[in-house]
Amino acid sequence: MARATIKRVLAIDPFHSGVAFAVLEGPDELIDWGLKSTVRADNKKAVRCIRALIAQYGPDVLALENWESAGSRRCRRVDLLLNHIASGERKGLRVQLISHRQIRAIGPLPHVATKYGRASYLAERFPELQPFLPPARRPWDSEDGRINIFDAVAFAVACFPGKTRTKPHESSA
Repeated sequence: MARATIKRVLAIDPFHSGVAFAVLEGPDELIDWGLKSTVRADNKKAVRCIRALIAQYGPDVLALENWESAGSRRCRRVDLLLNHIASGERKGLRVQLISHRQIRAIGPLPHVATKYGRASYLAERFPELQPFLPPARRPWDSEDGRINIFDAVAFAVACFPGKTRTKPHESSA
């Protein structure tokens, strides 16, 4: 497959102490993923992390949560960060804002209706993510930071509408 036909997506999901990221080439090829720590809520450090990821992976598309869409519950600091990244990175890089409706469309309902359901679905679809799947969250537990990796993967997968697999273990053979 020629490089011109490959679409590389870098998806970013900021959280309280850093950014989660995922890189996909096409809907089924997960290149890299992880968490970059900024130690504390610091937008300047987060911007530097995101720019370094852009430089490292050279994406065609930067996928971010649409912080203004229905269902988005981001704090003001993250709203400002996403707005800054979306407006600042548009120079030479396509930015795609992903709504919660688009995220729910990545897999079969009701599996993808919750964060943990989406994470489980994505861990089946991309087996290399299974060791990072946190245990199901109980109401009194804080959210495990690893769940943000799965949010970033969901943003990246949502950039390929109509090209996603319907079954997690579907074979191309």
